[in-house]
Amino acid sequence: MQFDSQYELAATFLRIQEHYESRRFRNRVFTLEQYMDWYAATFGAFTYYEDWTGFNVPSAALAPFYEGTFDPLLEKEKRFLQLFKDEPARFYVIGVASNDDLTHEIAHALFSMRPRYRKAVLESMRRYDTTSISRKLAEQGYHRRVLEDEIHAYLVDPGTPPGGLPQRLRPLRRTLRRIFDDHAQLNGIPNREAM
Repeated sequence: MQFDSQYELAATFLRIQEHYESRRFRNRVFTLEQYMDWYAATFGAFTYYEDWTGFNVPSAALAPFYEGTFDPLLEKEKRFLQLFKDEPARFYVIGVASNDDLTHEIAHALFSMRPRYRKAVLESMRRYDTTSISRKLAEQGYHRRVLEDEIHAYLVDPGTPPGGLPQRLRPLRRTLRRIFDDHAQLNGIPNREAM
């Protein structure tokens, strides 16, 4: 999904994304106000709409929103859910306001939807100590269950992962980028440089 503004993107995905991967709100029902209060208390101010530029969720993350668990839904959430209500199969939703975040988000989709990709990524990562990146991501609010996926997506992405890229992880970055390019090509996704 391509959004016209980062605000509209983040405001639409906030509760869906955080229910899926937040260390505090994963698998919990919460209001926007509860999340805003926690975010401001944790990070010093509510800057979520400025802080997050790309979003990704598997279709299973939408189930509690369709089931009425999050009642009332925000208008943005209602419009979002309406788009996917008739999808018959498992799918993955990516949301961006610019293509700068697309590689990172596609990496998440491949990790979730393609078992061979996930297996290759995890086998490659086992040989490396990614504790420094993991710690930084946990500080940013990611739940421990999504850390491997997040680490991999930050390493595939051409940008710098949180806390920087230690020299010892550069070979892992090259390996993960090759895996991404191979699998993306098989799935008809343009290579990273073309995005």
